[in-house]
Amino acid sequence: MNIKYILNLEGKILIILSLFMLTIFPWVFYWHETQLIKPLLVSFLLPLGCGLFLLYKTRYAEKRFQIKEAYFLVSAAWLTMGIIGSLPLYLSGAIPSFTDAVFESVSGFTTTGSSILTDIESLPKSILYWRSLSHWIGGMGIIVLVVAIMPQLNIAGYQLLSAEMSGGINYEKIKPRTKDVARRLWMIYFAITVAVVVLLMAGGLDFYESLCHSFGTVATGGFSTKNDSIGGYSPYIQYVITLFMIISGINFTVLYFGFKGNFKRVLIDTELKAYLGIILTVGVTISFILWSKHNLSPEQAFRDSFFQVVSIITATGFATADYLQWVDYAWFLIFLLMFVGACVGSTGGGIKIIRHVVAWKFIKRSFLSLLHPQIVKHIRVNGTMIPDDKAVSVIAFIALYIIIVAFSSVFMAALGLDVQTATGSVLATIGGIGPGIGEVGPAGNFSQIPDIGKIYLSFIMILGRLEILTFLVVFTPGFWKV
Repeated sequence: MNIKYILNLEGKILIILSLFMLTIFPWVFYWHETQLIKPLLVSFLLPLGCGLFLLYKTRYAEKRFQIKEAYFLVSAAWLTMGIIGSLPLYLSGAIPSFTDAVFESVSGFTTTGSSILTDIESLPKSILYWRSLSHWIGGMGIIVLVVAIMPQLNIAGYQLLSAEMSGGINYEKIKPRTKDVARRLWMIYFAITVAVVVLLMAGGLDFYESLCHSFGTVATGGFSTKNDSIGGYSPYIQYVITLFMIISGINFTVLYFGFKGNFKRVLIDTELKAYLGIILTVGVTISFILWSKHNLSPEQAFRDSFFQVVSIITATGFATADYLQWVDYAWFLIFLLMFVGACVGSTGGGIKIIRHVVAWKFIKRSFLSLLHPQIVKHIRVNGTMIPDDKAVSVIAFIALYIIIVAFSSVFMAALGLDVQTATGSVLATIGGIGPGIGEVGPAGNFSQIPDIGKIYLSFIMILGRLEILTFLVVFTPGFWKV
């Protein structure tokens, strides 16, 4: 393994991360939080110094890079981001426990949105800005940014993108050169963010709150600057955030074709149709339940239902209502959505819609083969044939996902959590959802989780963000063999 070149790229990632930290300082002065200058300077200088040191020591590193190095770098980068990103939270005193600060930081960068904070509004505004910005950095991915601004990576760039967004975007369909793909992804990402900021400001939010909530919306992260999340904002704000959560949960390849005016390609997308179909079906069902069983007005029932359905399926984690207070079969539908996920190649988390589509088509074909052994029927998505080995790997992924959820739930229960909270905490973190069920539901938080549980869930968040295999493969004995 070419360790020197990995350290060289790790140094560049640290420098980029430190530069993002610089954007905290304007808010420090704007909000007159000058007591934070010293801890934030340390938080900025530490990754900057480490990054420059690594660049200097590896300046003559051979630029040889294969898929094994890509897996290792991506896994190491996300672990590093979680730790370095916790420095402003910890050194400022906003979160006194280092374990809690790392949990909050990892939750931010992986766009999970799970939090240990019990009184969000008591934190300094500049710290809340950094907390929200971590969503935006992690939503598209720091590796995608590195590839976008470093054209010299060449083939290594493609391997890095594949490792960070495994099973995701078919990059060649956007642009032939990987760096162009990364740049266009970030351009779309930035454009959507600006649109959300403008629309939120049009609804009466100031620039600070609009910016922070746009980070959480577009990155499908879910950190808010308010204790009641989005519940205290106007219906207009809630509708805007709902709409852009839906958009952010769509495959960015499809969004790219939409920006280019290729609407035919958008309309035939199987995953998009399934994604919107699930949102519509579950949203309407829960709307009717809330209207008929909870005596809400039709408009509020519609708004509360679709906001929570979209927030959970896209793994955003914003909340306007405590779905655990709904009748059992309503919140159970929300629970089932935690296993669904958004579209592949989006900022959303979870298993992803396309995997469910492929698995369903494979199961249907298996039953058809039992009835008609001589028939030859291929699995197709968007007119493209899916080889059987790919379909089997999809089913294996779903099975592995469920096994990890089951094992992790038992582990968390062994730490003293009740079954609902144990399962809810695992589903919320591996799927990047944020709130779960039990004590970690939308009205609760993760503060009562033991430290060992928070450390374990932090790894689970990274595991889910890297879609399991990219992260797990680094820990296999075969990975380290020559």
